[in-house]
Amino acid sequence: MLTMRNRSLLLTLALVLVIATFAGWVAWPGNPGINLRLGTTVIERDVRVVQGLDLQGGIQVLLEADPPEGQAVTPEAMEAAKAIIDQRVNALGVAEPVIQLQGERRIVVELPGLEDEAAAIQLFGETGLLEFIDVGDTPPAAGTRLAEGQYPTILTGKNLQSSDVGFDEFRRPQINFQWDSEGAGIFSEHTKDNIGRFLAITMDKVVLSTPVINDQISDSGRITGQFSLEEARRIVIQLKYGALPIPMKIVQQRSVGAILGQDSVEKSIVAGAVGLALVAAFMLIYYRLPGLLAVAALAMYAVVVFALFKLIPVVLTLAGIAGFVLSIGMAVDANILIFERLKEELRAGHSLRTALEAGFARAWTSIRDSNLATLITCAILFWFGTGIIKGFALTLAIGVLVSMFTAITATRTLLRLLVRVRGDWPAWAFGISTPPAPASEPPPVAAKVHS
Repeated sequence: MLTMRNRSLLLTLALVLVIATFAGWVAWPGNPGINLRLGTTVIERDVRVVQGLDLQGGIQVLLEADPPEGQAVTPEAMEAAKAIIDQRVNALGVAEPVIQLQGERRIVVELPGLEDEAAAIQLFGETGLLEFIDVGDTPPAAGTRLAEGQYPTILTGKNLQSSDVGFDEFRRPQINFQWDSEGAGIFSEHTKDNIGRFLAITMDKVVLSTPVINDQISDSGRITGQFSLEEARRIVIQLKYGALPIPMKIVQQRSVGAILGQDSVEKSIVAGAVGLALVAAFMLIYYRLPGLLAVAALAMYAVVVFALFKLIPVVLTLAGIAGFVLSIGMAVDANILIFERLKEELRAGHSLRTALEAGFARAWTSIRDSNLATLITCAILFWFGTGIIKGFALTLAIGVLVSMFTAITATRTLLRLLVRVRGDWPAWAFGISTPPAPASEPPPVAAKVHS
């Protein structure tokens, strides 16, 4: 009959094996993804590796505030511009874009794996200001850029309630829009008083179309013009996510190739494999049997961390890979502390079971404090850092947390199982060259004669 201690050991071992098996399945390169059906609920999840700009290539664009004379560049305006650009780029379906402020007037946009560079640059580089302008009886041609103040503006995009892409009776793309209550009132009044006149619809002062007002229009309307379906979708994105609070200009555009990134990845993989092999060899030579179990726990650590990278997902950059490789050394550091404590207890003459529990108990405080200090550093880097610094901090933090699990739970469970199987392993199996000293006997008590 199983004792309570043995039952707890088997349950922990089962948990470790389940986690290792699931992580191995997720980390497997040919994994098709998660597709589960639980009753009426379907869970679908892609578990591919998300690569950053430096690994798969893409474009990097540097935008700078270009306000008109008299308009100040405030931190609030730059934060709002960053948020709107982020929404627009995400609407493109770009995988894991990076949009971050640089200084007081600039925004850096990184778009990994993007193919249509021109469309993206046009999308987030323009202010996205929609205007309905009264041009009187002489309509300007589509594509004409109107001068500031050339014609009176009736309404702007701030009064739009919704917009979407539709098609006219000839299956040509058009943009359907709807005003809010304020915009509907203004538009209804203007169209009522200007039947027969032209109304120019412009985006960033460029004329999209110049329809004639045939009737009074209240809360909804449509924009037609000579644009493709993709152009219509781009305009809807600009309308939906608002106009930039401050004009931006492109000061630098750089295409990043994936050839250098792929070469760096291959070198990083080789470096990680060599480092892992050297660490494994050291553990086996110096710690023998516990070292073998530590190598198994270290392999589990690597698989679990990579599986978490795919599940979260973490954007894998060269800096992130560096954080992962660095965390391998930190993962084995906890095992070294435990094994050294274990050897001290064995040299003191304690039994293997007592030495094992005492070694883990005494090493835990050192492991906890050192890893906590590293996690605090990672939090500071993630909070104040940008771009690749955040990636490095995130991968290092994940590695530290997983290493605590593999060292404290996985390694200890395997060692406890080892002791249950055999409790009298020789000293050399634990890396002790000299036999342990016998447990000290209490000094003899001198006999006393009492009257």
